[in-house]
Amino acid sequence: MNTSLTDNQRLSLKIAAQWFATLCSGEVTPQQNQKWQQWLAQDEDHRWAWQRVESLQGQLHNMPGKFSYQTLNHARQQSDVTRRRVLKSLVVLLGLGGTWEAWQSSAGQRLLADARTSTGEIKTLRLPDNSQLSLNTASAADIRFTDTLRLIRLHQGEISIITARDNQPVPRPFLVETQQGMLRALGTEFIVRQQDDATTLKVLKHAVEITLRDRPAGGLQISEGHAVRFTGSAFGDVTAVTGGAGSWTHGVLSVSDWRLADVIAELARYRHGHLSCDPSVADLRISGTFPLKDTDSVLEILSRTLPVKIQTATRYWVKVVPV
Repeated sequence: MNTSLTDNQRLSLKIAAQWFATLCSGEVTPQQNQKWQQWLAQDEDHRWAWQRVESLQGQLHNMPGKFSYQTLNHARQQSDVTRRRVLKSLVVLLGLGGTWEAWQSSAGQRLLADARTSTGEIKTLRLPDNSQLSLNTASAADIRFTDTLRLIRLHQGEISIITARDNQPVPRPFLVETQQGMLRALGTEFIVRQQDDATTLKVLKHAVEITLRDRPAGGLQISEGHAVRFTGSAFGDVTAVTGGAGSWTHGVLSVSDWRLADVIAELARYRHGHLSCDPSVADLRISGTFPLKDTDSVLEILSRTLPVKIQTATRYWVKVVPV
């Protein structure tokens, strides 16, 4: 959401989204309509928020089913969790500008993804073909299964996939799409991470074939036990997969002779706020298995086993420094 918004504007957007969902239901009482009019007249920010709603209103008619009037109506009849998710989606879209372009933006796509995890959350799903999809912390992906293909579109974060044999008469390819290219599973288990400007692939079993977004004719096949980082136009070096690459799917971080700076950078993905490592202790080496659900306890263990201490300004600003 636009960070220049005031607190009152953000609150107005939230209330405007709730009113929008109510008015879309087709079951508005005269009393509700009167209350909406009163709310609208109370404050200039209320009218500003509602103008954003009106700019989005006509476009919702043309949106796919994932976010439309029908979605809003359906959400009103579902669980509180479903309603909160739809309303939160609407609030963020309004904060982004309340336009079709906002819905199509990367932020909008992540927000409305079929499968999502928050910071620190790890989730495993069973797909329609019995394949297994795990989402790491702060990840978002769409799931598209048709008569001709099985597709996971990764918008953000990291996923682990264990493919199952397709039971269709004509086996469908299993594909993963990222911002940099398309990956085709060749009977496999693999991990894909979407970064800001690149994709990292780690193949744990069998092989994966990669087609770059900007060089569709120059593909590369990565075999079991290997990893590669690539952009939309070039492949990086193929390297060996380190031990514990998929340990996060079990809720732990397993490392062997890692730099402390790399361990801290990985732990930071599972926490809100800022977590960093002082350069003077960055090259200390560490091995072990640590629970990802309690990063505070991991930091405490590090402070007891290494010549470091945990410097805390607030619970959201933490740094590992020398003793």
